[in-house]
Amino acid sequence: MLAEQATKGIYLDVPEKDWSLFSELIRKFGWRTRTKEQMLERFIATRPKEPLLSEEEIMAEVNAVRYAK
Repeated sequence: MLAEQATKGIYLDVPEKDWSLFSELIRKFGWRTRTKEQMLERFIATRPKEPLLSEEEIMAEVNAVRYAK
């Protein structure tokens, strides 16, 4: 039984001139790449369709903290 590999996500800026070399390394190591846009789309897709709190409840909490007596 193979142990599940842990991954660590990072954000890395790679100069355009080095991208071909870097993408070759990514392919050789079997790493996965995602753009910022893909990460945002994935985040949005996993959010609940119906929020647990209404906008009024959220604002009541914000105001309670902001204007605590």
